[in-house]
Amino acid sequence: MKYAFQKMQLEAKGFYDLIGTWAEMQLIVTDDSAVIVGDGYTSEIEEALTILVLDWEATIPLSGPGLELPTGSYDLTRKGATVHACMDEQFFPLADRPVVVEVAAKPEN
Repeated sequence: MKYAFQKMQLEAKGFYDLIGTWAEMQLIVTDDSAVIVGDGYTSEIEEALTILVLDWEATIPLSGPGLELPTGSYDLTRKGATVHACMDEQFFPLADRPVVVEVAAKPEN
């Protein structure tokens, strides 16, 4: 069955409530971008996106203050009310912020 939606952008007031399993997410920082990727979305979000696009992948681009991080791949962890990006035993707090989630259908093999 072909799904009508191939790409979507969804706005959220913050990214903290979108993630159910932080250990399954990573923050990838390059010279010109910072993007959260992975499979740790809450079950409600996963179910809703699967209804629209059976096999999907989502990314959460981040921007704004507090993202002056060295280039690299960071694990994400939530300690209390704050999410931290972790790399090489260094922890950087990430403030919750409005985001646009980019969802795309995975190409068929």
